[in-house]
Amino acid sequence: LLIVSSSLIQAVSLRLFFIPANLASGGVSGIAQLVNHFTGWPIGLMVLVGNVPLFLLGWRFLGGSKFALRTAVAILTYSVFTDLIVQVPYFVESSQYLINDLKGDIFLNALYGAIISGIGYGMVYRARGTSGGSDILARILNNWRGVSMTQSYLIVDTAVILSAGFVFGWKQALYAMIT
Repeated sequence: LLIVSSSLIQAVSLRLFFIPANLASGGVSGIAQLVNHFTGWPIGLMVLVGNVPLFLLGWRFLGGSKFALRTAVAILTYSVFTDLIVQVPYFVESSQYLINDLKGDIFLNALYGAIISGIGYGMVYRARGTSGGSDILARILNNWRGVSMTQSYLIVDTAVILSAGFVFGWKQALYAMIT
């Protein structure tokens, strides 16, 4: 329940703050935003596709079925919530007000997005889960190569955000880096 709730919170943050402001959230979600920008393919579906190889690596190197169950729930629910939440009429109506209110204020989008997604990430970690993506890669590098978790996140997220800078602009990249 905690993992499912955290996935919903992360999806809301992505849809309400990061996507409207063109802030690449880093990791697989950020790559999914870039793919969506060029192809129009659903972001949640791209998150799911991008997580499959990382999930398989995590299953192999991070704890087998115990790891797999928690991570699969997190990845699947986050992917589904990301694409389906925009189909919920109440969410669409209320989010339009918020999106219009924050339109042009990239700082507030970055701030609110970071706080809300941070709560979601904290919840999934509290449940001893991982939200997939760069979490899996960071844990593998930490366990097998001694690379610290923070360095792993920094490397992966910097690469994604720099790529997004070429697509969305350097102002968005700077604020995405701050989040």
